[in-house]
Amino acid sequence: MLLRSTAPTYSVKAHDDTLAAWEDAQYQGGKLHLDLSSCGFFDPYGMAGLVLFLNHLPPEALPARLQLRDWDSSTATPQSAHEAGRRGAFSYLWRMNFWDLVRPVLDAPPGALPEISNTVVDRNALLDLSILHSHAAISSALRQAGDILQNLHYTVPARGHVLEVLSELCSNVLLHAQTEFGGVAAMQTYRNKNGVRYIVMGIGDAGIGVRASLAANGKLAGRLENDAQALGVAVQAGSSRFASGGHGGGLPRVLEIARRYGGRVAFRSGRGALTFNGSSQERQAFDAPPLLGTQLRISLPESKLRAEK
Repeated sequence: MLLRSTAPTYSVKAHDDTLAAWEDAQYQGGKLHLDLSSCGFFDPYGMAGLVLFLNHLPPEALPARLQLRDWDSSTATPQSAHEAGRRGAFSYLWRMNFWDLVRPVLDAPPGALPEISNTVVDRNALLDLSILHSHAAISSALRQAGDILQNLHYTVPARGHVLEVLSELCSNVLLHAQTEFGGVAAMQTYRNKNGVRYIVMGIGDAGIGVRASLAANGKLAGRLENDAQALGVAVQAGSSRFASGGHGGGLPRVLEIARRYGGRVAFRSGRGALTFNGSSQERQAFDAPPLLGTQLRISLPESKLRAEK
């Protein structure tokens, strides 16, 4: 079964398109062929989404064939992997640890995927793709990101806010997702086509989702008619699966930090989506293709992170 993306950048919209195509095609049967050869760039959200999607395909769709520009997993050779590793999307995904996390589910001959090398470094990566199973793994991710943040000339408060967002979102996975696979997180800095530099964070899981998590709190049951509504509830102060209180401050705090720096947030769970524009403070919740678990993307402009007092 062939799914093809025509997006030049694989992020929230492109991944939603993949999920919509999968919803329509999954009952056709056969192994999955995911053609992403039009995608020249993958952001942290897109990479995390692909790791979760590929690792949670049904057995009949595996092993999956993944096609990129100038590289195809099913026909690749060690030599083609070596050549592709020098440039483009394949090389970038290698530096971000993507291939190591999808290796078991791909249709790829021996040697077609590169082994992780400690000499392969992406200077823009604050956190390469990481599986978070425990608080110890989260602490390690925070240390890695914190060490690199010190070299980016952000102010001390701004560095603290970036790490606060990462900590809150990763901790939410352990607290609410109820998934054995764990969460997937990555963080990078980028320059957009207008020359503006951003820090972008992507975090996701394939757990029970926001609506099912909040439904454990009987006080919220009447406000969870659909997934989009549940996302709106989740970003309100005090909303948590725990009726006893003391939780529910993480996601509202993430939106507050996005507002402070004029950033943007995209929040997905089940068939719901929520976007937040920190500059205009506009928030929208709407229906979207079905996503297993929860994913969130936040971007913050570096100019604001360096000017914060």
